[in-house]
Amino acid sequence: MLQAFHDNNIRYCHWKSNEHLQEALTGDTDLDMLFSPNQRNLLDRVLNDCGLKRFRATPLMQYNAIEDYIGFDKDTCKIWHLHLHYRMTLGEPHLKGYTITRYTDYILDNRVKTEACVYTSHPAVEYVLLLERMTLKLRTRDWFRRIGDDDIAEQKWLIEHTDRVTFELHAKAMLHDKKAEEAIMALYGAVLVKKNQLRPFRKVLLRVMKSFTGNSLLKSRCLRTKRELFWLIGGVGRRLKLNPTKPFRRVSPSGGCVVAFLGCDGAGKSTTLNYLCHEYNKKLDVKTIYFGSGDGSSSLLRKPMKMVARKVGGKGLGHQVEKEYQEKNRVSLKSRLYSIAKFLWAVALAKEKQSKLREMTKARNQGMLVLTDRYPQIVKPGYSDGPLLTKYLTKGTGLSYRLAKWEYGIYESSTINSPDLIIKLMVPTEIAIQRKPEMTVEEIDNKKSAVMAINVSRSVVVDTSRSKEETLGEIMEYIWEII
Repeated sequence: MLQAFHDNNIRYCHWKSNEHLQEALTGDTDLDMLFSPNQRNLLDRVLNDCGLKRFRATPLMQYNAIEDYIGFDKDTCKIWHLHLHYRMTLGEPHLKGYTITRYTDYILDNRVKTEACVYTSHPAVEYVLLLERMTLKLRTRDWFRRIGDDDIAEQKWLIEHTDRVTFELHAKAMLHDKKAEEAIMALYGAVLVKKNQLRPFRKVLLRVMKSFTGNSLLKSRCLRTKRELFWLIGGVGRRLKLNPTKPFRRVSPSGGCVVAFLGCDGAGKSTTLNYLCHEYNKKLDVKTIYFGSGDGSSSLLRKPMKMVARKVGGKGLGHQVEKEYQEKNRVSLKSRLYSIAKFLWAVALAKEKQSKLREMTKARNQGMLVLTDRYPQIVKPGYSDGPLLTKYLTKGTGLSYRLAKWEYGIYESSTINSPDLIIKLMVPTEIAIQRKPEMTVEEIDNKKSAVMAINVSRSVVVDTSRSKEETLGEIMEYIWEII
């Protein structure tokens, strides 16, 4: 991307936090870059050619003249964020009510080239901007708080990379106000620890910046409070892993998508999904859904059933019951009770899947990335997330027939509104046995054949016996194509 900027004579610079530029270049932090708005069309084409994709911030997280581009690096299995600025939009957190239009050309005209051949803002210009940003961020609640460690580290780094004369020269050119210049010069080189040390500069800076905001005081406070509450709800939800169906950060302009992961036991579904969810959740809104019937999440109705099944059930019990019914000898009471329990279990499971399918559709329609562990299918009824009551469609009568038909309709709807991509995780049977020694060869092979029989318009097979980096890189590349 950086090389493409040079080749196309795009004016840009990494305008803030250059103290840890290397972390930004390795995808560990955001790339905050300023561009000339006159080159917007050219920039769109260059970023597209480099494989970046534009994402749309949710309405309450949108700020003037700022766009979000996400890139994907297959070698490191990382997504990275380009925070694209056309103007300097500064101000209080969750408001950023000041857009200083004249700063764009000035910052770009005075940019410098680093040893890494990356253009950054001039250290003196960045120092002026840092003091302005810190000052404009101040709220009443902040007066007696300490300045953040990151801001202190940036101040120290910038002081080491500039001098007083150069700083004063740029401060005068940027502020155009004598009192503001005197106030900011009083801060140069000072050890800033408490936020109230910025109070004298704030008094004059707000007057200078007044012409760069279009919001009244009342409107600003209402909008900031609304955005802060929205941000707080989203943050709490992510930390408590509430897994909401509403996006709080960024969504794809092309709409959401669903990626289903299938595979036999031991293929690494859980490990893969955990990594993908963690990586994509850094910058995007991700919804995860478990469509299986085992140890994953389940409805309140089915939780007590699972507890009873663990205590009473045993491996092979289902095959034993089926054998009794097929031989048409006297069926034991235990087998009859098992059949009734399985019927109730199937009804509860179908209802649960119906609810989760609705959640999936809602999240996708909101523009989110939905990752599912397993997915309902009708190719092999009675097995591998397929309907369990299909035998009653031919042998059942009355209530059993109606419930079987209702259940089949739910599973059938999942194939009509199918995932955008199915990823089948496959591993040689001997490796699967090593990872899951409680499974038999027959069970592993049956599960693999069931998974391979499921087909949608777009499905891929990934061999997970390779290294973690190779596997994740291939999987993320498939997902990146459809996001």
